[in-house]
Amino acid sequence: MTKTLELLGYRPDDRVLIIHADDIGFSHASNVAAFEGMSGGSLTCASVLAPAPWFAETAKLAKEHPEADFGVHMTLTAEYEVYRWRSLSGRPSLHAPDGGMWRTVADVVAHVPAGDADAELRAQVAHAKAMGIDVTHLDTHMGTVMLPQYLPLYVRLAIEERVPVFFMRPSERRLAALGEARETFLRCLDELDAHRWPVLDNVIIRTLSEIAPEDKEVRFRQFFKELRPGLTHFICHPTKGGEEIDAMSPADCRHRAREYELFRSPALREYCESLGVQLVGYREVRDRLRAVLPA
Repeated sequence: MTKTLELLGYRPDDRVLIIHADDIGFSHASNVAAFEGMSGGSLTCASVLAPAPWFAETAKLAKEHPEADFGVHMTLTAEYEVYRWRSLSGRPSLHAPDGGMWRTVADVVAHVPAGDADAELRAQVAHAKAMGIDVTHLDTHMGTVMLPQYLPLYVRLAIEERVPVFFMRPSERRLAALGEARETFLRCLDELDAHRWPVLDNVIIRTLSEIAPEDKEVRFRQFFKELRPGLTHFICHPTKGGEEIDAMSPADCRHRAREYELFRSPALREYCESLGVQLVGYREVRDRLRAVLPA
């Protein structure tokens, strides 16, 4: 049995799946997708971009739908060419010359010291809570906070907030691929284990532009059928199609729109249930964590 299954009270051979929507709050179209997908579709949870322009609408809708399960999608980037947002902390290092946050992970690494990153991550969580979001977990936008100079800050913040964190227990092959980041990753894993924190057993991440829109349903069903025992986090990016998302993100708008159509329906949820896969959101994981590891 994995440590996380044991912590959460599941059986050793259970396959437990989180179907998670990223990037909520970056557009009205992503808000539509998240609330449709969680209320009557196949999403189990999602995470919000607290600095993004449509986050205020996300927070308003979350108050109207308290059952919605949202974490904070920790971001140090604003990757779009003409659609931009600024940091919440206002640290100068966090901004490109045009005033928005850096577009690429490489630029963040080149310009943003750990102290400024820490201030921004904390500001994003504080803002989400102040706006009424019942924060259920922390995860990462574009993987930036998983880099070794930022990873300990991210993990420490999750422990302080007593929420689960997007962090996978690595295989030996994955550890070898980390190179110089290996030691930092292992130290963070040791810290999570020392606190008996839930850690993901599997992650399915290459689901956006890596799969053609017309192939997504078949491939996603294949992923779900082949799930291994443990807690798996499946990432998707549903966004209602239309002129807004076409203009904002022309490279992947068709992919996002197809995922909206898939996850607004309960069909994939029902398919998972027919396979004996147990679906869970991060609120359930967080509440279990807090129940067995009281402050």
